[in-house]
Amino acid sequence: MVWGATLVAAAALAWSLLSVAGRPPQAAPPPTASSESLAERTAGASVFSSAPVFTSVLSATDAAFADSTWFVLDRRGRRIHRFSQAGDLLRSFARRGEGPGELASPEAIAVHRGMVAVADRGTLRLYEPDGAHIADRRLALDGCPLPLDVQVESSLPGLLVMAQCTSPARGQETMVFLANETGSARVLASLTSGERGRVLKFPFVPMISAHAVGFVFGDPDLGCLDIYEIGASDLPATVADSVCHDWIPRLPVPQEDARAVHEDVRGAAALTGTHVVVSATLPPFDRAFALADGRLAYRVPLPVADEDAGELFRLVVRGEADRERALPFPAASAVFASGESVLAAWEALEGIRIAVFPLLDQP
Repeated sequence: MVWGATLVAAAALAWSLLSVAGRPPQAAPPPTASSESLAERTAGASVFSSAPVFTSVLSATDAAFADSTWFVLDRRGRRIHRFSQAGDLLRSFARRGEGPGELASPEAIAVHRGMVAVADRGTLRLYEPDGAHIADRRLALDGCPLPLDVQVESSLPGLLVMAQCTSPARGQETMVFLANETGSARVLASLTSGERGRVLKFPFVPMISAHAVGFVFGDPDLGCLDIYEIGASDLPATVADSVCHDWIPRLPVPQEDARAVHEDVRGAAALTGTHVVVSATLPPFDRAFALADGRLAYRVPLPVADEDAGELFRLVVRGEADRERALPFPAASAVFASGESVLAAWEALEGIRIAVFPLLDQP
């Protein structure tokens, strides 16, 4: 995830959908990272240069793990790549297009009940693990006719779908649905930016992660995420617990990114009196992954960019004295974790470097 590009794209997209009335509330600025904490986060963050380059892989947008295999979603190449736990490319499948089983603008991937599910422009593309196309299911998300920034996660009750459902009536809202085999879905939880009126808050990038209880959902920009339990009825999910992350230091939003957000929507926003609120700091993380012991590993941005790999992220967990502790894996352009392993990817001129590391007995 590239923070600058994400902020600008989200600003333009959300403004095009949102037109309501009001003024932004004032909030105290979140704590920023100290020079000491930044040094700790950056330590050992050099690129893993010995990772092999895969010229057929153009991007690592999302990844899902099942049966000792990683499935990497390549949005740029409109492909899905299978990797072994040893980091070997086993095969690739799907292709660019809008026909059955083809990918037009894929956003997220999950492995659910033995099927590979890819969210693609409001449609679920379903495949066998070997790549054979099973079916396409149009997502019918109640109250969300134009789902954006979709994420998918597998859970025991069904496939979880998170989507931004920004609209003039609702404002900035993200919803979580439980989808069935036909593509229809019921609402489990929802989250708004907290802003009212003609206001766009940036960044507003809620996240979801599968969890043994049900799922974790919330806005990283706030101090805690909620852990939801999914009931057997048609009722919404209930909050069973929460996990806080106020111990993770935050990085300031680069001035060039803040200016880009304003410049990208300034003219259009002025026509309707829309007010753009840009936070002074980035969210402390953009993804969280449940580990085998129930803890969350957070994907946090580094305070510096590598000259070759660009922006880098690494995985951290809560350590002693409520301090972030980096897991012993190199920082990467993209990193994903399961209960058993970590897949890391680095952008290179000739393709994507990918390496897989075991995630066992981490203290």
